[in-house]
Amino acid sequence: MIYLLWALNLFLALLIALLIRKIFSNIVLKRLSYAFFLSLFITFWFLYPGSRDMAPILSIYMIDLLEFQNFNQMRLLRPMVLVFSLILIFDFLFFRYKSKKK
Repeated sequence: MIYLLWALNLFLALLIALLIRKIFSNIVLKRLSYAFFLSLFITFWFLYPGSRDMAPILSIYMIDLLEFQNFNQMRLLRPMVLVFSLILIFDFLFFRYKSKKK
């Protein structure tokens, strides 16, 4: 059941990112918005330091905002920036490959 929810999360994240991508007309803004929203929705991390349970960072970030005692933002931003960078690099490489193929 948990795999079904992760698959649904990935599908909805791709759908939302593609819909947001269609909003922009500039190619660079399209790629940046797609990479940002997709990385925001699909990046997952440990619920709290030392835990074995994982969750999407967006939900962890929202819960951490409500609990002001242990608000550690950098532990969530590092994996998101890594995923954002990887998506952006693959998107630019795919565009370059696609444009050379024509």
